[in-house]
Amino acid sequence: MKITLIVAFDRNNAIGRDNELPWKLPDDLKRFKVLTLGKPILMGRKTAQSLGRALPGRLNLVLTRSGKVPFADMRAVGSVDEAIAQAEAAGVQELCVIGGGEVYRLTMQRADALAVTEVATIVEQADTHFPTIDPAVWEAVQRERHAADARHAFAFDYVDYRRR
Repeated sequence: MKITLIVAFDRNNAIGRDNELPWKLPDDLKRFKVLTLGKPILMGRKTAQSLGRALPGRLNLVLTRSGKVPFADMRAVGSVDEAIAQAEAAGVQELCVIGGGEVYRLTMQRADALAVTEVATIVEQADTHFPTIDPAVWEAVQRERHAADARHAFAFDYVDYRRR
């Protein structure tokens, strides 16, 4: 089972503030959909709540100790191993981890790939961060630059990493 962490972060690895994404990048949301559609996605409870609903066309797995999920069409899992088992049972080859910070920390050592959006900004008072990407462990294999424009307040790069 391939495990891919999908994340957008600022120059300080910040991914959130007050349980919200600190930017609006429509093209990044389109990329997220392409990367995750038809695949199981693993998230923490707070990330699940912030979505406002289960994401359609995906098996929505919520890592939670309580066994409760915030929305119908989401499935509770008690461990990363259980999430992998659910993904395997669904007959797919890849599990996409979509946050938040604690779930990224729990899955980083098991990940095979990172699909990163580096946002050219610094989020003041960020309260959630992505783990540091160690260049001894991760190799950037592709980078695609995007300038700020009328729809995107910040420049951003898509960077794909694979484990060395």
